[in-house]
Amino acid sequence: MERQEITPQRVQAEYVKGQAYNDGLELYETVKQCERFYEGDQWNGLKVKQARPITVNFIRQIANYKVAQIVSDDVTQQIEPFLPDEAATQAATVLEQAIDRVVERQKIKDKHREMLRDAYIDGDVALYFWWDAEQKSGMEGVEGDIAAETLMNTNVIFGNPASRRVQAQPYIIIVQRLPVPQIRRMAKRNGLPEDEITGDSEGKYKGDDELQDNDSYGTLLTRFWKGGDGRVRFCKACGQALVQKETQTGLTLYPLAYMSWSPRKNSYHGVPEVAELINAQISVNKQYTALAYQLNNNAFPKLVYDTSKFPDGWKPEATAIGVRGDPTQALTGVAGSMPIPTEATGITQSLLDTVKNVAGANDAALGNIKNPDNTSAIVAVQQATAAPLSLTRLAYYQMIEDYTRVIIDMMHAYYGIRQVKVTVQQADGLTGETREATEVRMFDFSQMPVDALDLAINVGAASYWAETLQTATLDNLMNAHIIPDALEYLRRVPDGMIKDKTGLMDAVERVRKQQALMGGLT
Repeated sequence: MERQEITPQRVQAEYVKGQAYNDGLELYETVKQCERFYEGDQWNGLKVKQARPITVNFIRQIANYKVAQIVSDDVTQQIEPFLPDEAATQAATVLEQAIDRVVERQKIKDKHREMLRDAYIDGDVALYFWWDAEQKSGMEGVEGDIAAETLMNTNVIFGNPASRRVQAQPYIIIVQRLPVPQIRRMAKRNGLPEDEITGDSEGKYKGDDELQDNDSYGTLLTRFWKGGDGRVRFCKACGQALVQKETQTGLTLYPLAYMSWSPRKNSYHGVPEVAELINAQISVNKQYTALAYQLNNNAFPKLVYDTSKFPDGWKPEATAIGVRGDPTQALTGVAGSMPIPTEATGITQSLLDTVKNVAGANDAALGNIKNPDNTSAIVAVQQATAAPLSLTRLAYYQMIEDYTRVIIDMMHAYYGIRQVKVTVQQADGLTGETREATEVRMFDFSQMPVDALDLAINVGAASYWAETLQTATLDNLMNAHIIPDALEYLRRVPDGMIKDKTGLMDAVERVRKQQALMGGLT
């Protein structure tokens, strides 16, 4: 529980403390190096005298493959209340539709690839949410909506860096580089003096555009913390100046979801896998460069000649060259031309193959197989190489669950009364049978009978949930005796949902034939 007054000086001191922790992990330099190597800038600081440097960027290939393996399947979530009743179940349905709308409007699924890319290269990544009061909601007479953006791990400071639990943090600081005039306008809009806001050069800042690292930009620090009532508060500061006073948000959760690709023990920062590949990448680049240099020397060798026998010097462009004495003794040989060991290229390729195998991105996994003899075997290899990514995929799903709870929390705090689509049961006036129909109603999000923490949020591939929904529909039809028998039910169940589906169908068919035979005998 916070008791001490939150001042710009305190926020700045906490930021400096967070920077010192990151420096201890060499985070800033590691992230910059990993980003450079992924982008192909791999000869920075390395001296090359005569040879033209060659870059064989397998780091990008491995990174893109691993990210694609996780993000290739569309992901969705199902929301269920722990204590289901009619009101809670309907609220959960409304939330699913409202969340889908936020995800679509903010292109969050497009951000998934960016998030996974940053997590692999930098070690971890954050997805940050805020309430944009000026954003068009798409509903008449309703202003404001939830906004989201990805943050690099260098721009998120945890109050307790030894813990990865976001919601248990004593405070969280979000770091942004913005033009000084923009920060001054923010302060003026919040009724605070703007004269004290000045620019600075933040040498440790790493963002999408490092051109922001000059004194025409300022470092805006947004500090979040939870008060004694459990509600989230925040303030904004730039240097020694306050940009926004302490503000109550009404939220119970920090508006942040965090993910590490490979978690680091007792730290909220993960281990960037790219860092483990850099030395091998440098070695491969040097070897290919050396091979190319030697091939060039062999193609264009340097002649060695006796200068005393060439009165006018060596003229390689001349069609006839005059010498003194015996012309057979004028040229003594060539320099710079050496035979390339046959094993040289093999060693380089072996290193490259070893790196890819260790990284789980060999040729079979990448599909780089010419004239495959056994397609099923290659598919099996691809599936096996994807297995080590299961832990990362679970972390990815957990992040989706975390930000889903954040979105629900923000809807509860900010949405108020809004139009929603609900599914209702309507009775047919002639037959009396009930059917499902969709209606547009007004829904008060502030009065939801469930909150973000009292919900079961199940995240998985969209194909899985589609199959689950189909099976549930078949169950309802079976219970209502609309599907005539078990055989008809089994025929329509998605493959893989029931073990030995074919065997069960054969068994049911045999029983039906036996029953028909017994009926004929009687």
